[in-house]
Amino acid sequence: MGSKFVVADPGLCIGCQTCMAGCVLKHSVPGDVPRPRLNLITTLSVSAPIVCHHCADAPCAAACPQGALYQDEGRVAIRQERCIGCRSCVLACPYGAVEIVTEEGSALLGGLRLATTPRAAIIKCDLCVDREGGPACVAACPTGGLLLVDEEELERRQREKRRAAAEAHASFSSVPLN
Repeated sequence: MGSKFVVADPGLCIGCQTCMAGCVLKHSVPGDVPRPRLNLITTLSVSAPIVCHHCADAPCAAACPQGALYQDEGRVAIRQERCIGCRSCVLACPYGAVEIVTEEGSALLGGLRLATTPRAAIIKCDLCVDREGGPACVAACPTGGLLLVDEEELERRQREKRRAAAEAHASFSSVPLN
């Protein structure tokens, strides 16, 4: 299976953060960390969510000394129990799509809730692999500004852009410069 990842169309993003809310809702289950796996970046001219690209050569996975991030069927997956919180993955990610948070844990002992040692948790897109219908952020986006694409779709879109650029260049080069 080739890599799949979520891409954003900044022309369709209205900055409503519904994608982030959908992500948090999906991850608000016991044993998971209820935080968004994408970050909305807003400037004066554009807004768009930034999300993990599930890189084939995954710099974040290569940087992890414990193997907490690894390649799994075309995506970068997480082994939370291996994370030591060193943040090497955060520094290595070229998209700023990986975070480390500290979770406060607790345990039950004889009916009493005891505090446990806080542990580091990796926060990054997991493509909602256990969710029927694909990523929650894609489903939540009211404008269709997020898509789950694979390498073939990405290549198809790239060919279309190149064709459009060539046509624009051809029409421009036929215009006299004087």
